[in-house]
This record gives sequence, C-alpha cells and structure tokens, in this order.
Amino acid sequence: MYNIGIISTNTKSDNNTYIETLKETRCNVRYLEENQEWDIERDEFDALIIEEAENVNQIGVICESIIKIREQTSALLWILSENTDKSTRIVYMKLGADGIINASVDSDELSLFIHGNLNRYSNRNQKRLSSYEDKALQEVNEPKNKVELIHSNFSVLLNGNQEVSLTKLEFRTIELLSNHAGQALTYEEIYKNVWNNETEDKQYRVANIIYHLRRKIEDDGSTNEYIKTVRSKGYMLNA
Repeated sequence: MYNIGIISTNTKSDNNTYIETLKETRCNVRYLEENQEWDIERDEFDALIIEEAENVNQIGVICESIIKIREQTSALLWILSENTDKSTRIVYMKLGADGIINASVDSDELSLFIHGNLNRYSNRNQKRLSSYEDKALQEVNEPKNKVELIHSNFSVLLNGNQEVSLTKLEFRTIELLSNHAGQALTYEEIYKNVWNNETEDKQYRVANIIYHLRRKIEDDGSTNEYIKTVRSKGYMLNA
C-alpha cells in the first residue's frame, strides 16, 4: 500500500473522484493542512500532491510548500493544476516538483499515472539499495562522496575520476559548502557568500542554485549524495 499526502490550496476541494479511486487501489490518502507543521519524514509518504486552487493566484503559497516538502523528503511530488502557465510550471519544477498533472484528466487515468510512477520509483529505489549495499561491502574502507575543487576552470572532480564543469555561481556555492563540509549552512549564510546584492527572494535563489548543482553532480538530482538538505535550516556538503 502506498501512502499519499494531499495538500489543497482550495478552501473546499471538489475534485474528490480521483482520491476515491486511489483509495480503492491500495493507497492510503491523507490531507495535510496548509498552515500545519508537517513532519513528512515521520509519516513516510511515498508521494505528495499539491492541489492548486482554481482561478486564484497562489504561486507563492505553492512555492513555499514545495520548498518545505523538499527540506523533508525526496518523495514524488506533483502539482495538480488546470491552468498553470509554462513559466510557473518551470518554477515549480526547479524548486523540486516532479511534474504538473492536468486536473481535468479522468480519475481512472490519473490513478494509473500515479500508480505507474510509484511502482517504477519503488522498483528503482530497491535496485539502488541493493546496488549500494553491494558497493558498500566492496568499498567499506574507502572514502566516499569526495569532491575536489578545480579553481582554474570552475569545475569539480568527483571521486577522483569524473570532472564536472560549473558556472561561477555554482562553483562559489560548492566551494563554500566544501569549506564547511559536514556543517549545515543556512539559506542566509549561503546567499551572503555567493551573491553580492540584496533581494527578498534569497531562499528561492539558494534553492535554485542547489537544484542545478544536484542536477550536475548527483545521479538523478534527488539522492542528496553530495549535498544534504538540513531540515528547517539549509544545506550541507557531506563530509
């Protein structure tokens, strides 16, 4: 059975048909209140769905919810929406959403989509876990997740054999994290050391640069292999 959390920005959610369909197909569905203090790690959700309110501009609320979720879990995350434009969809995806689902899709089709992705995600994680366990037995005494900075061309060398080119901002961010490896840095600390200007959008900028770094240096951008999200604080480079 899969555990699915629903976060609705509607004051009253009318789209309950797909939820009933999910409940009929081995899913435990639970609503999470928007203003509630979530403990998603404790609840161990396999996936979360944010329902976007119709005809209401709630981009900021949804962005905050995505950041909050990604600080706690790498579970699958979808936005259920009818009229989200392309630029907004890109923002959601950059912050960590796995996809945007059209709310007008048939409930049975939506249930199949969710189950199909959950099954593939679960199988992939099982294979990855087995692979990690085998590798751990072979490399128990070897240092892991080593990141070597190459200042001459703004790149990093991963585990001594893979060079990855970065932008200046990405390099300054990984350099800062590397200088404080094993120590959690706040969004504010990262922003002050990487950018030289003032903005009200600091948390988004930091989350965005971390997203791009993970895309480049980690297998699928969501494993926290090198850069770990520290709940309610910021980020840390694994020592």
